[in-house]
Amino acid sequence: MSRFNVLYRIALTAVMWLLGCCCNAQWMMKKSDQIHSMEVMVNNAKVLIPCIELKSRDVLTFSFDDVTKEYHRYLYSVEHCDYQWRKSTRIFESDYLRGSIRRIPVDDYSESINTTQDYTHYAFVFPNNQLNIVYSGNYRIRVFDDETKEEVCSYCFCVVESKTPINVTATTNTEIDWNKTHQQLKISVIAQPLNVYDIKRELKMVVVQNGRWDNAVWNPEPDYYTPREVKWENCRQLIFDGGNEFRKFEMTSVKTAMMGVDNLKWFRPFYHATLFPAEDRLNYIYDEDQNGNFYVRTTEHNSDETEADYVWVHFSLKHKPEPGGNIYIYGGLTNWCILPEAQMKYNPEQQMYEGTMLLKEGYYNYQYMYIPSGSTEGSLSQIEGSFYQTENEYTVLVYYTQKGSRYDRLVGYRNLKFEPSKQ
Repeated sequence: MSRFNVLYRIALTAVMWLLGCCCNAQWMMKKSDQIHSMEVMVNNAKVLIPCIELKSRDVLTFSFDDVTKEYHRYLYSVEHCDYQWRKSTRIFESDYLRGSIRRIPVDDYSESINTTQDYTHYAFVFPNNQLNIVYSGNYRIRVFDDETKEEVCSYCFCVVESKTPINVTATTNTEIDWNKTHQQLKISVIAQPLNVYDIKRELKMVVVQNGRWDNAVWNPEPDYYTPREVKWENCRQLIFDGGNEFRKFEMTSVKTAMMGVDNLKWFRPFYHATLFPAEDRLNYIYDEDQNGNFYVRTTEHNSDETEADYVWVHFSLKHKPEPGGNIYIYGGLTNWCILPEAQMKYNPEQQMYEGTMLLKEGYYNYQYMYIPSGSTEGSLSQIEGSFYQTENEYTVLVYYTQKGSRYDRLVGYRNLKFEPSKQ
């Protein structure tokens, strides 16, 4: 293993421990610098929180690139987790999985074609003929290198058995302010179909904004409940920063600078794309975005998976020095994680923060996150601002742990796309 690889893994482990110690949910995590462009699709569609229905024909497609020339034999395993994304310890693989083998090789792989950065594209679908799921709940797929036995990346997804209806509404008239910087959710869960005896102990709820687990709300206290229904009507825990629309850029060609790209140049042996310098956002800026997602695309070839090239993308942000913390590029392009490689460095000569990431051709959303030194919580509003008009996507997950049960069932899943301008 190279010295760079060792240092990268040490830094990645330290940062993820610091930022993830209060929550085990890291939606996609890479543990090797050779892994890039991790994606999950549900029935060939990209969603912020992948979820499939139990005992249905829903299919998840997982993919990633290995940016080395060598073929690696990768295997994946599947583990059940509790509602806080900790591995379930009271059930066994044989309880929640059905299949002849437990470690499945990733046999679908293709080498890149005529790209400046050589890579191998890997993909697999789940469930499949070899392995299927019996229980609902949270799941994590771990991908291992068969030769070194080291984990190189992991994915999270949900399996729901829809047992309880969930009603969700949002408002900008919150307990904190009126049409200013926040959005508040009102939620009701019909618990009657579950025959719940102790709602406080048996029902748990998690609310996620735009697929971000760093600011997720875990098990908020309900305002009131009856044997039939649980309601959160004036819950301060369900007040979120409105935020701002995501910044975006497009590079579906290595020949032409496109949206958000100032210039695109070739410096042997790679292409380099320099984005227009960004500034702090003092006002709400309406722009249609994908709530942080990215999409691999190339307009010059037929195959996005193997013919899209990799480009070094240069980010810059006009922002005063922050001696008390660090600034990171954040979004789907960082797997919704705080990555060491996405940290911005302050350039005193240019009086701006600068950062560089190796990204595959495509369409990207991103934002800049500020993290105070020693803190486990980041803030987007420090740079992006926070405004009630922002369009956001909220996901509500309801878990049921029946008395005597050994695992957390996911019994409710609901998405709400809140568009204040259309209210």
